[in-house]
Parts: sequence; structure tokens; C-alpha cells
Amino acid sequence: MKRRSLVAVFAAGSLVLAACGDDDSADEPSEETEAPAEEPAEETPETTMAEEPAEETPETTMAEEVTETTMAEGDMETPEGWPETLVLTLTPSQEAGGLVETAEPLAVALEEALGIDVEAIVPSDYAGVIVALQSGQAQIAGGLGPSQMVQAADTAGADLILQAVRFGDSQYVTQWFTNDPDTFCATDVVQVVDEEDGTIMSFCNGVDEATGPSDGPIGADQLPNVAGKTIAFVDQGSTSGYLIPSLGLLEAGVDPIEDIETLFAGGHDLSVQAVYDGDAAVGVSFNDARGQLVETVPDVGEKVVVFGWSSPIPNDGFAVAGDLPDDLKAAITEALVAYASSEEGAVVMDELYEIDGLVPVPEGSYDIIRDLETELSDLLG
Repeated sequence: MKRRSLVAVFAAGSLVLAACGDDDSADEPSEETEAPAEEPAEETPETTMAEEPAEETPETTMAEEVTETTMAEGDMETPEGWPETLVLTLTPSQEAGGLVETAEPLAVALEEALGIDVEAIVPSDYAGVIVALQSGQAQIAGGLGPSQMVQAADTAGADLILQAVRFGDSQYVTQWFTNDPDTFCATDVVQVVDEEDGTIMSFCNGVDEATGPSDGPIGADQLPNVAGKTIAFVDQGSTSGYLIPSLGLLEAGVDPIEDIETLFAGGHDLSVQAVYDGDAAVGVSFNDARGQLVETVPDVGEKVVVFGWSSPIPNDGFAVAGDLPDDLKAAITEALVAYASSEEGAVVMDELYEIDGLVPVPEGSYDIIRDLETELSDLLG
């Protein structure tokens, strides 16, 4: 029974949506002031007659201007076949309410670019994002972890359009961290100080010397020590927050169901928080999720020590419903890339998922995740 629960993470769960309304922001047209007309010649009787309809002329002109302006903004008409509204669903990698609030500028930017109302929602769990795509409750999905990208394509029939870039790389790793370095660090703890803000981040087992995801795995020889401990995972649908570390434990001879106590924190930042608070001895997240807590917990990087990295994992990304018109899919893709590269968008994307940029999804990028699912199923029987 317990063994089956790990394999079942690939099935869609129930959907509990936290909806947040959109804002209409049509620009008001500015009134134009006609230049004073020259005084009519007294001997021309037609002039007096022409004065009567004179007030209609600027009204007609302004009506034409309003129509042209509004249509240019996309508020009056949209291309044939496009829906009147779109729903953007986001993976709840952090606290849902704050995620929706942060996503509002992205929704507004998409509205302005597409001329379609866009609503941002955050389901209660990872599976809910796939359910929203599959059921037609959402047409755009963001922050999809690698496993979700596979499910979006294979289960929900979505098109994978963009992949996130962080620190110049389209790959990332699972990081293992602990509040008990004496047990999990074979080397001394190294504290790295950020030159800009003075933030301290603690590492051991050589993780501090890593230059990128391709340097993983690191510290895998310490995973057998996890047996009997409480581990803070993220969510059963999270690739870096559950699937990859479960495979790592199996390869280290530790059964991820029977040999440990499991705590599902619900978010990468919450997994770090659980270890910081002492609710778990070990935790996992993407690298480096500790940064999400620095503002509220300044010493989190000092007390929570990263002791291991997994092998490289393809980054998360964005997908769109497969039944959308092709020109709308292209417009959404273009709008997301443009927003991520803008000054405002760069800030919002960083706050959402620490995204530095967006690139097209490389062919076969997520095949490694399909292989992972097969391998986990085989190992668990």
C-alpha cells in the first residue's frame, strides 16, 4: 500500500482553485481641441447654415479616433477563433496567496499584449495545475516542474512552449540540506558570503565549489545516513522536491517509503523552513531555495547547510492548451518572452520562480523525466 503511493504521484489529483480576478485597464482617449475657425464672411449666407452642424464634426472625429485606438489596443475585436478570456494557472511552489498577487502584473501584461482578459489562479497542489489544463479550466500554465511538463504534454495534450533559464543555465538540481551537519557533512562547513548583501550561505561536501548543475551529483555518499530521519519533501508531484530525491534514496539503498519519516511541506521555501524550524532533520528543494526566505529569516543560509546535489534536471517551463489557435499560441509565447526580458517583467519573474529568462523548449528536453518515471516504477515494483 505504501509502495503504491509513490507511483501514484503521476496521476492527477483533485483541484482546489484559489482564483484572483483580473483588472480591466482600457485607456481613456484624450479629447482634442479644435483650432478656432476663421470668422465667416458676412455676405455668405451659407456660412450661417454651416455653423449649425459644426459641433458634430469633432464628435464624429473623436468617435473614429476612439474606435481606432480601442481596436488597436485589442479591446473591441480579437482575431477570429480566439477566446474572449484566458486563465493562467501557476504551480504552487510557494504560498499560494502571495503567488497570485505576484502573478497579477504578468496577467495584466498578457492582457495588454493579447487584447484578452487574463485571470491568474493557483491550485492547491501540483496535480491541480494539470487538472486545470486537462479540463479546460486553464489555457496557460507556468512554473511547471519537469514532471509537470511531461504530464501537461502526455496527459493534458498541452504544447510545451518555453523553458526557464536561471544563472545562464536551462538545467538545475535537487539540493539536500540539513540542520545536523555533524551527521551529513564529511568535510568542514564552508560559509560563503554574498558580496552585495552580506547574506551567508553554508555548504559542505564540496557543494560550494560547484559551478553549475552539470557538476552534480555531489554528496550522494551521505544519503544512506538519511535512513530513520524525517525528510521535508515539497510535493508528490515535484520533480526536484520528491521524484529525483526518491530515486537518489533508492540508489543509496534507502526505501523512500519504509525507511524514512516523510513530511510534505507544500513548497520549496516551506521545505527549507521545516528544516530551519527543526521539524525535519533533512530537506530537499531546487537550488538554492534558501534565498526565498532570507528577507524573513536572515540567518536561514547559515543554519541550514546544503550537503548534496543531484544530477542535472531540465528546468521548469510554460505550456499552453493544445486546442488554442496556433496564432494565439505564438502570440502568448512572444508575449511571455517579451515580458520576461523587460525591466518590470524581470522583477516579477524573479519573484515568481527566480526565472532569469525564457527560451524555446529543446527537442527531447524532458525525455529524461519520462525515463525517471519508468525507472521509479520498476524499482518500486
